[in-house]
Amino acid sequence: MKLTKFEQSGFILETSKGFRLAFDIGNKTPVEKLQGVTVDAMLVSHIHGDHFSLEQIKALSPKKLYLNQECIETLGEENLATDIIRVKVGDTVTIEDIKVQFFNVDHGPNVSAPLQENFGFLITVDGQTIYFAGDMFYESGIDVSNLEVDIALLPVGTFYTFGPQEAFEFAKKFKKIGKVTPMHYEKTPETREQFIHLAVAQGFNTDSYIL
Repeated sequence: MKLTKFEQSGFILETSKGFRLAFDIGNKTPVEKLQGVTVDAMLVSHIHGDHFSLEQIKALSPKKLYLNQECIETLGEENLATDIIRVKVGDTVTIEDIKVQFFNVDHGPNVSAPLQENFGFLITVDGQTIYFAGDMFYESGIDVSNLEVDIALLPVGTFYTFGPQEAFEFAKKFKKIGKVTPMHYEKTPETREQFIHLAVAQGFNTDSYIL
C-alpha cells in the first residue's frame, strides 16, 4: 500500500494491486497538479470546498464517487461520468479490496452553517488500517481507546479543527498508532511544526511519524 498526501486533507491510497482511492482532494490542490493523475474511486468527507470540489473531482475522473446526501444535492443536475454512491454515518462499504467505515465527526462551533453529515473514515486495506479524522474539532466518532491503527491522519489547523495540542492529546488515546501525519494546516503551517515539536518533547519515537 502507498499513501500520497495532497494539500489540506487530500490523499490518494494505492493498493498492492494498483487500485487507487482518493479522498478529500478539494480546492486547495491546484487542478494543474492533478494533470495525468487518475483514480478508480473517491471518498468525500463533507461539503466544504477544501474537501469537496467539482473541478478537482472532474480532474481525477473517479469511476465511483462516494458522497453524503448533502453533497449529492449540491451536484444537482451536474453530469459526471461516474457512479455516485450515497453513503451515511454508520455505513461500511467494500471498494475492491478496501473496506471503509464511515463515522460521525464533530466539526465544532465555528462553521458558518450546520452540516448534515461530516465523515471520518476507518480504512482497512492490504492488512493495514488507516484512521482519517476529517475535520474533527471535538473528539467524536468511534471509540479509539481500543483501536490499533497503522496510520492516523489528524487535522492540526485550529479554529475549524483540532489544534496541534488537541490533535496530540487525541493521538495518545489510541491503543496503538504505527504512524501519524498532521493535515489541514495550509493556512497555519506553523501548527504542523508545533504538532511535531509536541511529539518529540513528549518522548514519542519520531520514527513512528510521517513528517
